[in-house]
Amino acid sequence: MIDKVSDTHYNLVSDLYKLKKDFAFKKEELQGLYLENRNLHKKIDALEKENHSYKQQIKQLEKEAEEMLQYP
Repeated sequence: MIDKVSDTHYNLVSDLYKLKKDFAFKKEELQGLYLENRNLHKKIDALEKENHSYKQQIKQLEKEAEEMLQYP
Protein backbone atom coordinates (compact mmCIF):
# COMPACT_ATOMS: atom_id res chain seq x y z
CA MET A 1 0.00 0.00 0.00
CA ILE A 2 2.77 2.47 0.92
CA ASP A 3 4.68 1.51 -2.23
CA LYS A 4 1.58 2.20 -4.31
CA VAL A 5 1.11 5.64 -2.70
CA SER A 6 4.81 6.33 -3.13
CA ASP A 7 4.64 5.35 -6.81
CA THR A 8 1.58 7.51 -7.34
CA HIS A 9 3.27 10.43 -5.62
CA TYR A 10 6.38 9.95 -7.74
CA ASN A 11 4.28 9.82 -10.93
CA LEU A 12 2.40 12.97 -9.96
CA VAL A 13 5.60 14.83 -9.22
CA SER A 14 7.11 13.57 -12.47
CA ASP A 15 4.04 14.65 -14.44
CA LEU A 16 4.11 18.06 -12.76
CA TYR A 17 7.77 18.51 -13.68
CA LYS A 18 7.00 17.60 -17.31
CA LEU A 19 4.10 20.06 -17.37
CA LYS A 20 6.26 22.83 -15.95
CA LYS A 21 8.91 22.10 -18.56
CA ASP A 22 6.32 22.10 -21.38
CA PHE A 23 4.86 25.34 -20.03
CA ALA A 24 8.29 26.97 -20.02
CA PHE A 25 8.85 25.96 -23.66
CA LYS A 26 5.43 27.24 -24.69
CA LYS A 27 6.02 30.50 -22.83
CA GLU A 28 9.35 30.98 -24.60
CA GLU A 29 7.72 30.18 -27.95
CA LEU A 30 4.92 32.65 -27.24
CA GLN A 31 7.42 35.37 -26.35
CA GLY A 32 9.23 34.74 -29.64
CA LEU A 33 5.98 34.97 -31.58
CA TYR A 34 5.10 38.19 -29.76
CA LEU A 35 8.43 39.77 -30.72
CA GLU A 36 8.05 38.60 -34.31
CA ASN A 37 4.52 40.03 -34.43
CA ARG A 38 5.69 43.35 -32.99
CA ASN A 39 8.49 43.58 -35.57
CA LEU A 40 6.08 42.77 -38.39
CA HIS A 41 3.71 45.50 -37.20
CA LYS A 42 6.61 47.97 -37.24
CA LYS A 43 7.44 46.93 -40.81
CA ILE A 44 3.80 47.27 -41.84
CA ASP A 45 3.63 50.77 -40.34
CA ALA A 46 6.83 51.79 -42.13
CA LEU A 47 5.56 50.40 -45.45
CA GLU A 48 2.21 52.16 -45.03
CA LYS A 49 4.01 55.47 -44.46
CA GLU A 50 6.21 54.83 -47.48
CA ASN A 51 3.15 53.95 -49.56
CA HIS A 52 1.43 57.16 -48.47
CA SER A 53 4.51 59.15 -49.44
CA TYR A 54 4.57 57.51 -52.89
CA LYS A 55 0.89 58.25 -53.39
CA GLN A 56 1.53 61.91 -52.58
CA GLN A 57 4.43 61.98 -55.03
CA ILE A 58 2.25 60.44 -57.74
CA LYS A 59 -0.47 63.03 -57.16
CA GLN A 60 2.11 65.83 -57.32
CA LEU A 61 3.61 64.45 -60.54
CA GLU A 62 0.15 64.07 -62.08
CA LYS A 63 -0.62 67.66 -61.15
CA GLU A 64 2.66 68.87 -62.67
CA ALA A 65 2.03 66.85 -65.82
CA GLU A 66 -1.47 68.32 -66.10
CA GLU A 67 -0.03 71.85 -65.73
CA MET A 68 2.65 71.14 -68.33
CA LEU A 69 0.02 70.00 -70.82
CA GLN A 70 -1.95 73.21 -70.33
CA TYR A 71 0.97 75.44 -71.35
CA PRO A 72 2.62 73.98 -74.46
